[in-house]
Amino acid sequence: MCRQADPGVTPSSCHRVIRGGLDAIYPFTTMNIRPPCNGEGIGPDNGGRYLGMSIQAVAASVVFILTIMVIATGKMRRSVAALLAASLLMGLNIIPAQKAVSYIDFNTIGLLMGMMIIVGVISGTGLFQYIAVLTVKATGGRIHLTYIAVLAVTALLSAFLDNVTTVLLISPVVISLVDLMDVNPFPFLIGEAFASNIGGTATLVGDPPNMIIGSFAHFSFMDFIVNLTPAVALVMVIVTAWLLYHFRKDLEGGERATERIAKVDESKLIKDRGLMIRASTAMALVVAGFVVHHILDLPASVIALLGATVLLAVVPVDGDEVIHRDIEWPTIMFFVSLFIIVGALNETGVIKAASELFISFFKGRPLAAMVAMLWFSGLVCAFINNVAFTVTFVYVARDLAASTGMAAAPLFWALSLGACLGGNGTFLGAAANVVVADIAEKSGNRINFRTFMRTGLKVVFISLITASLYIVIRWGGLF
Repeated sequence: MCRQADPGVTPSSCHRVIRGGLDAIYPFTTMNIRPPCNGEGIGPDNGGRYLGMSIQAVAASVVFILTIMVIATGKMRRSVAALLAASLLMGLNIIPAQKAVSYIDFNTIGLLMGMMIIVGVISGTGLFQYIAVLTVKATGGRIHLTYIAVLAVTALLSAFLDNVTTVLLISPVVISLVDLMDVNPFPFLIGEAFASNIGGTATLVGDPPNMIIGSFAHFSFMDFIVNLTPAVALVMVIVTAWLLYHFRKDLEGGERATERIAKVDESKLIKDRGLMIRASTAMALVVAGFVVHHILDLPASVIALLGATVLLAVVPVDGDEVIHRDIEWPTIMFFVSLFIIVGALNETGVIKAASELFISFFKGRPLAAMVAMLWFSGLVCAFINNVAFTVTFVYVARDLAASTGMAAAPLFWALSLGACLGGNGTFLGAAANVVVADIAEKSGNRINFRTFMRTGLKVVFISLITASLYIVIRWGGLF
């Protein structure tokens, strides 16, 4: 530590030493810095720094934290809170508007919009409800098999649709089915939320954090299939087994379920067979495009938008109505605003400081860094929105890989597993959890925050332990 009382040390030389050290960590700062050498307090210095951070960095951090808190408490709609924060950061010139636009990831936005349009058209045909009911009927109305089937179908659909859309489509069907079987709906509804978040981890399009990671790290659809799907399948099997044990008393009874299920005519759920065939074909072609998009040299967003717009052009639907109704514009604005907020954190050096801190703990220990990335992201994303966390921590993963000399891909996979699986911890972790809780309450089956968290955190710990073993076995031999 530099001290004025040391022999041969002058105030000016002390300032140069500290200034040089700070510049090495925060090269982004252009402010004139003269940190105090007399050790008086830790408040702002003459150069406008506080605890080694510029005023802009402190302001960006405060705005980010306050935004997360406002969203978590539900005092303001998340899209409004994020848009307000982004506008404030640009208005204060913490991040200039021209620079802010460069941080908006078109690949993520375009992918979301394209998939929302396709899913919106398909959902109007009744196909997803048909699949759910047909699967449950295949179990013969046996409660344990029905429970496994509901979770499996939810996880499978979530791998190719966003998890919010999946639970919106499946939850009403689940509520009708548990009424027919005369069983407690809570295990089915909360299990559906867990399955949607776990299943969404498997592919590029299943969960927004994966879209962000895939776009940032230039991963293809097949990269996610090869690296994450085996882990997701393992986690899903173990979590399902634990849920069956955990809810064993609630899943008893229902002797008349077989007779009641037999009365459900799933064919009546299909509203427009011709539209269903054409829309399903479009979905299949888009998914096939995702598989080979790296060969076509086209980003996933372009394939999704191309499939969506061609579908709107050839089917007898009102395109304007679909775009207005089925694209979740508040979600789109939330993502756009979030990219700008994180851009401000990056421009002011907050992300670099976080990277340096993380690197200081795990430099030279790549396997420990991967496991730490998994657990840190998993536990944090149990309590804050996993999208906000992922948009921030993709930069940390990149910088950590650069500093340790390790391949960046395993760190991104660990981040994906942690962010997506951690979302099962509480209502705050993933939007699908809130949607399920809202639907449950409307049907007279209220799920409160504490009840969800008691089961959710256990699921998160089981998932992270399983994912840790997968990481050690899959990538441990590389280091």
